[in-house]
Amino acid sequence: MTVLETNIAPVAKLGRPQLGHIPGPRTIPFVGKTISFGLDPYGTYFDQVARFGDVFRMTVFGETWVVLAGPDALEHVYLNRANIFSAQNGLKAFAPLFSGGLLHRDDLDHRAHRRVMQAAFRAPALKNYLELMNAEITRLLDDWPTGVKIKFAPGIKELTLRLGAHVFMGVTDATEVARINAAFIHEVAATSALVRRPLPFTKMGRGVAARASLSEDFRRLIATRKATGGNDFFSQLCIAQDEDGHAWSDQDIVDHFNFLLVAAHDAVTGALTAMIWALAQDKDLQDRVYAEIVGLGAGSLAYEDLDKLDLTERVYREALRRFTPSAFTARAVMADTEWQGNRLPRGTNVVICPGPVMMTPDIFPQPDRFDPDRYTAERAEDRQHKFAWSPFGGGAHKCIGLHFSSIQVKAFMVRFLQRFRVEMDPADRPKWRDIPTPIPTNGLPVTLHLRRADQRTGVPD
Repeated sequence: MTVLETNIAPVAKLGRPQLGHIPGPRTIPFVGKTISFGLDPYGTYFDQVARFGDVFRMTVFGETWVVLAGPDALEHVYLNRANIFSAQNGLKAFAPLFSGGLLHRDDLDHRAHRRVMQAAFRAPALKNYLELMNAEITRLLDDWPTGVKIKFAPGIKELTLRLGAHVFMGVTDATEVARINAAFIHEVAATSALVRRPLPFTKMGRGVAARASLSEDFRRLIATRKATGGNDFFSQLCIAQDEDGHAWSDQDIVDHFNFLLVAAHDAVTGALTAMIWALAQDKDLQDRVYAEIVGLGAGSLAYEDLDKLDLTERVYREALRRFTPSAFTARAVMADTEWQGNRLPRGTNVVICPGPVMMTPDIFPQPDRFDPDRYTAERAEDRQHKFAWSPFGGGAHKCIGLHFSSIQVKAFMVRFLQRFRVEMDPADRPKWRDIPTPIPTNGLPVTLHLRRADQRTGVPD
């Protein structure tokens, strides 16, 4: 085994190109569209497309961006055939939190690190993760109350954080889990910080301190896991190798796990919140999903049964369409280019918009409607374009953990619906905040009802 040489390049000094030739609104300097985008990002996007077309200039948080709208732009930037668009430089605002993670690497360096990471997502490893998750989800759901309103969003956030500490990291000590989770929350909160410098008493300052704390925790675990191994996700990253025997340095493991922990948590927590939101207000849909789960038989979800949850998968896909965890993503232009007749000089910050694309009526009719049947073979709305449905990105940077996320979601839904019916008071239907990740502003109040013993599968009385 040899340690993979890390060739991550420093963030380039690209300067500020002149973008006056790109159409855009007349706004207050520096402020630009920050307020309207923060309050209604999707509405702002569609308003600007209507006014200026599929390429327009917009200032947000003091930075000027060129927005490339539509699924063709997603394909062009994600596939990056001319090797012009840099994820590392486009996402430089997040470097204090996530530098060294897979999404923050480019080109050959990214490819080499991704090859090593593939080992932690092979079928035998995924099967082990599922077994660990099944037992832990069952145990954690024992603490959920029934017959009274609970706020599902913070509840599932707490459950997934605890699940992550146990299953992803193999950490079971309650005090250590609480400390790790507190640091994790500060790191995630910093992604939406208005002040992007890690100054004292700011979100970014707390987030950078949290990353340092988590990094020390990870380093303490590495030596033990390399020596003893384990079925948890962190142990698999510690021993991961590509087919040529290349492995990561300790710092690489720290950097990759730090980013993966956040990415996995956001995707799974957001999807489950949206799925329960949908099932709680549509009894027929909830009953159909439950019937599908009952059809698998009693007990925990088996790895071999994952593909049998067709309706559950379609509800998951619709949750990601309706409330995508990364609605907007950025790249930096590394060499002069153009798109749809618009010149994009080197140094241009571009934004592509998978979230709004998945809410475009021409692609997904009645996009506000939650409709899992969009993905049936008869309708196949998601297949109208290669990037009509792309919550996990695409191209070289397509999310490596997308199947892992699906397994977590299905494992939870099986155990949750085996145990509970879920209801929502129509008066409690929430408004949603779209960025940085979708969340119901009222916490999603729901009431859980324990299923009768003769209705339950695989849950001890």
